Amino acid sequence: MASTAPRIHLVDKSDYTKQKVVPLPDAYPLPPLQKGFIRIRSRILSLTTNNFSYARFGEELGWYSVWPTLPSLSAPYNDATKYGRISSWGYGEAIESAHDDVPVGTKLFGYLPIGTLPEDLQVKPMEAPGHLLEVSERRTARVMPFYNRYVCYPPDVDLSAERGARGLEALLRPLFEAGYLLNRYTFAGPERKPLHPLGHGLPWTAQQADISDAVLVLLGASGKTSLSLADQLRHARTGEAFPRKVVAVGSEASRGFTQRTGLFDEVLLYDDVDKTNLAAVLALDKATKVVLLNFAGRGDAPDRWASRLREPGGPFTGLSVGGDPTNTAPGNFNAEVDKEGSGVYMVSAPTLRDDAILAEGEAKYFEFLDEAWTRFIDDRGGLHGVSLMWRQDIGAFESDWDGLCKGKGQYGPDIGLVYEI
Repeated sequence: MASTAPRIHLVDKSDYTKQKVVPLPDAYPLPPLQKGFIRIRSRILSLTTNNFSYARFGEELGWYSVWPTLPSLSAPYNDATKYGRISSWGYGEAIESAHDDVPVGTKLFGYLPIGTLPEDLQVKPMEAPGHLLEVSERRTARVMPFYNRYVCYPPDVDLSAERGARGLEALLRPLFEAGYLLNRYTFAGPERKPLHPLGHGLPWTAQQADISDAVLVLLGASGKTSLSLADQLRHARTGEAFPRKVVAVGSEASRGFTQRTGLFDEVLLYDDVDKTNLAAVLALDKATKVVLLNFAGRGDAPDRWASRLREPGGPFTGLSVGGDPTNTAPGNFNAEVDKEGSGVYMVSAPTLRDDAILAEGEAKYFEFLDEAWTRFIDDRGGLHGVSLMWRQDIGAFESDWDGLCKGKGQYGPDIGLVYEI
């Protein structure tokens, strides 16, 4: 096996700002591969603020259970109660295979280990062509299917030759899918049964889904999930189903970038909630439906904006899509989630996808998603103004994580961090 010690990324479970890339000098040799398993190694990975959420909520949502604990870790990192491993979206390669349907060299897109240590997956083919599901007890017991599905590409696919496209997919594909799901299913037009943003088969009426002539306000609008929804609202709706306005809310630092995307009718600042007459600026009255989507609103911004947007007295819907990962207090807006009569609902892309698959059929769902992704990338070039920043060493993951946590200037919304390892 390889002579160079592999390295992995570890996070302090109690404080995700504390993390480190550590070597595993005693990792090799790896054990023999069991029948039905494949051994993968990460090749292209991405880093976004979504990774912070995986770390912060890793115990609650099972994300620390994706990869096994490692006895070869040295102290203090061998304390699994304190340190954990999360994952990143990207491309890996099957470097060994004991599975009849997955030849060595197969490339896989999905939820991958951060580092250079190979990992074993127990997989089975799915209905959608080229899709595999990880079915080990460790994964299925705690991890949602969204994170256990892998899309396969033939061994002759050269990731380096298509580096730009693969990097964009690692960076944007899961975030794009969240926006796609909201636009196509939660805000469904009359041609499609609407689906509750939390999934689980919960009721969601055509009236709740209707955003025709509504004003949509997106907090944390420069984030890539928010931008993906804005793209779908602008480019993937038909007829009378368009909202009246899609409004971005963000920081002064991100304002120029958000405006240049060309996806929003208005771009406002967080503090505009107290400095402007929102009803006048957005032309709100008692007949105007307002939908407030919180993607990454900082501090008490969701509470302040929800309060002001309710003042005109029109129909109000709030969707909690994400949030400020640095904020440990839930705030009034998030505390209202799913309370009867509040009009505020939680969004869960993984379980919303489950319902969409049930509605469309698995193969059709992914066929439609692939078509939407192709139009997004090939026809529109992805997100306007976003550039990939490539790293060639997994060690850079540690310093980039620190930079994102601290909000350093080089890590603006126009940069996408990707790693070729």
